[in-house]
Amino acid sequence: MATPTNLTLMFHFPAKSYNPWSFQNPRISQTHKLHFLHCHSSENISLSVKEDSFTVSYLKNTFGFASEHALSASKYVQFKSPEQPDSVINCLKTYGFSQADISKLVKRDPRILGYNLERIISKLEFLISNGASSRDAVAVVASNPNILPRSLENHVIPVYNFIKDVVHSDEKVIAFLKKGRNRPFSHVTDSDIPVSINFLRDNGVPEANIAYLLLWFPEVLGYSGRVKQAVEGLKEMGFNPSKKNFVRAMIVKTALSESKWREKIDVYKSWGLTDEEIFVMFKKCPRCLGCSEEKISAVMDFFVNKLGWGLSVISKYPVLFGLSLEKRIIPRDSVIQFLLSRGLIEKKSYTPLVFKLTEEVFLDKYVNCFECADDLLKLYWKEG
Repeated sequence: MATPTNLTLMFHFPAKSYNPWSFQNPRISQTHKLHFLHCHSSENISLSVKEDSFTVSYLKNTFGFASEHALSASKYVQFKSPEQPDSVINCLKTYGFSQADISKLVKRDPRILGYNLERIISKLEFLISNGASSRDAVAVVASNPNILPRSLENHVIPVYNFIKDVVHSDEKVIAFLKKGRNRPFSHVTDSDIPVSINFLRDNGVPEANIAYLLLWFPEVLGYSGRVKQAVEGLKEMGFNPSKKNFVRAMIVKTALSESKWREKIDVYKSWGLTDEEIFVMFKKCPRCLGCSEEKISAVMDFFVNKLGWGLSVISKYPVLFGLSLEKRIIPRDSVIQFLLSRGLIEKKSYTPLVFKLTEEVFLDKYVNCFECADDLLKLYWKEG
């Protein structure tokens, strides 16, 4: 396949973009987030709810709600005695929830205090029966409080089984649910995610790579239209769907609108790189086009203007753009410059490979093996 001469023509995305590393799908978060305590002021509450009601007093005394927040919450849950809310609290404590855990749950969704105990217990027992520890179950519910009112048979079990069908182990399902990404019990099976997964399977993406996407970038799968465009575009560019780099490229490609893609290309080109060089960089390390324009310019400025490296050198190591300038590149450069100034290493040994080394290997090779290791460490930690 011929290398494209103009990368900006390769991408045709909707104008709206999102950040795949933020782990939040804007469509999901706006639809499913509960704003009981901060988005409903007391001015909008029915006059039938009084500030001296038992519910308001209970929330203030038991969970430390401010009067305004207690009044707002009481619009969604009301009780005339402590029997119902106390039974929920005691039930949760039996399963390992601390008072602080329960307080956070109630402040996110006060309706929890009115839930049927059998529904609460059935969800916790289901998680535990599938290998979750008590702390795991607490973490899952804390991240997904909307699991509690859902039907076990009609919703929770199907969602759980759907996720397990992709990641292939209870341990990974529990780990996924503990992260609470995309509020799976509100969204996973009734969204574009199953459509995206089936499309990826049909196009030869391995199950392990699909599981990686679901576990770490589920918001990418929430846009089946973008997934289809990304897959088709990447295949045209010569990416192999069976390779892990295909998934990395897809994450970047689905994240960028056409205008944002062009902006990033233009930044690289402003430093003298050609479309063909940028294309090769993207194929080697897709994340180089996932960086902000500011990050791209800062990295280019450091290597071109400070170190005097040529574009041909930099373009061979696009991984540099995915590294932290402040925490990795600058501290390591300071160590290398110190060693060069004292003739302890040769200049030809200073290549981009220095920044790809793991922390342990870098310290062994450029710090700990020298008599001045203490000074080098001080310099390294000072800069980092």
